Amino acid sequence: MMVRSLILVFLICFWPAPGIVNWAFPPVHAAESYFVQKGDGYSGTASCRKCHEKFYKLWSPSHHAKAMQPFSTDLASSKLTPQPEELIIGRYRYRVDIASGIMQENGPDGDKNYPIVYVMGGKDVYYFLTAMKRGRLQTLPLAYDVLEKKWFDTAKSGVRHFPGLKPDEPVSWKDWPYTFNTACYNCHVSQLDTNYDLATNTYNTRWAEPGINCETCHGPCDEHIRVCRQVPKEYDPQRLKNNPQGQGIYRGTEQ
Repeated sequence: MMVRSLILVFLICFWPAPGIVNWAFPPVHAAESYFVQKGDGYSGTASCRKCHEKFYKLWSPSHHAKAMQPFSTDLASSKLTPQPEELIIGRYRYRVDIASGIMQENGPDGDKNYPIVYVMGGKDVYYFLTAMKRGRLQTLPLAYDVLEKKWFDTAKSGVRHFPGLKPDEPVSWKDWPYTFNTACYNCHVSQLDTNYDLATNTYNTRWAEPGINCETCHGPCDEHIRVCRQVPKEYDPQRLKNNPQGQGIYRGTEQ
């Protein structure tokens, strides 16, 4: 009798109401919560701007800088068009409400809402990320074709192929190939740590900046900034770069 009572209490307290996704590990919905101040000699893009304003202005609106960005109503209204009708994938129907930033799923197990946390891409396609259980950021099944201005099935071309064994099977959008923490991050954020915990099969993924920043290609710049600040103002930094006698100073090493 005691066991039955405990089970009943558990179901009442923890079973999700219709339309609500109840995760065993609460997701982090605020995009800013994924940011972390990166050490190891990294200073961040803002530190490059003072001396490299021209290149900063070229970089900031680029696809590198915007390889991933938080979802916002401004982005939605300027870059996306409303989805005219639901997209049917298997036994499920999907629609993205760009005004609220939520993807709605309707299927055999009821209705669910998935908030859009981040947007990836933008040159040809926008992909959308939602926070899932165990710290995963998952690519939603609906993507947006920038050129044709229409919504399509993200995972339609993804199949599992078993030569000579059984027919190909579609890869669900909830499977690991569409998990940002395992498959997407290298091309979309800078100075990332997946912080994967094998014992609990969870992620606590953090990064310094969304998008591809200066230090992703050029390396950590703390020492570069320190050395250049020590050079007398009348000394042209370009001479440090081009003069063989000054290259060691420019790179932060002694001659």
